[in-house]
Amino acid sequence: MDRKEFHKLYNIIGYHWIFQYIWCEYLGHKTMKHRYLSVLVVGIFSISGLKAQDKSNLVKLNLLPLSVGNIALEYERPIQDRISLNGTLSLRPKSGLPFRSLWDTAVDDEYDILGAAKFGAFSFTPEVRFYLGHNDQFRGFYIAPFVKYANYSLTTKLSVDQSGYQKEVPISGDLDAFTAGVAIGSQWRLGNDIYLDWRIIGPNYGFNKGTFDGKTPLNEDEQHEVQKQLDDFDIDVLKLKKEVNAEGVTITTKGPFAGIRSALSVGYRF
Repeated sequence: MDRKEFHKLYNIIGYHWIFQYIWCEYLGHKTMKHRYLSVLVVGIFSISGLKAQDKSNLVKLNLLPLSVGNIALEYERPIQDRISLNGTLSLRPKSGLPFRSLWDTAVDDEYDILGAAKFGAFSFTPEVRFYLGHNDQFRGFYIAPFVKYANYSLTTKLSVDQSGYQKEVPISGDLDAFTAGVAIGSQWRLGNDIYLDWRIIGPNYGFNKGTFDGKTPLNEDEQHEVQKQLDDFDIDVLKLKKEVNAEGVTITTKGPFAGIRSALSVGYRF
């Protein structure tokens, strides 16, 4: 085995273990469908490793989401002239809702259910980039079809006020979303091995499914109060089904889901 073949094999093994580690750390407890997604992730980046070139790797940090505590890392690698694979891993540790004023305009929340909410997110987005007009790798205007898997976790609580006492009903759960879309953007070389990537816009559309539970015993008066609060709570972009019984609360959602991707990323080529 010559040196070039060794590095090719080394890259493939390296990508495999990196993404397996990330998967086990953040999504290892999920269902079998997520394991299939893990295999897809590893496969995409393993295939990209088959093209061994000098300085054919580009790692990037998206600067835009840092202000809300979100970390988004990207990895890009060419697969042939003017075509590359780009993957984005995004993680937001659970904390207070970002852009609260925007939530207030999109959510009917008379009882401030989201006031004590903690919100976390994880997403993975592979894309294929087609560069136009430049023969140099990683440079120029591009069009990039992509698919995106996102997991959103939320914890909050309801406060039930009854004569002589107050009861809290904690609620927690996850929402999974699968979408697809096309992004447009441009990437520039700023200096030796330093790049700037501006993903101008990337609309995407797909579907979501989520469940949020609050398992707390409730008497009839408490059920009536909880149902009243939930009836006055709605999110415009989600179709919520709310159930209240003696065992607690269950909120489910299933239906269409849409989003817009954007990024301003600084990258290093090696």
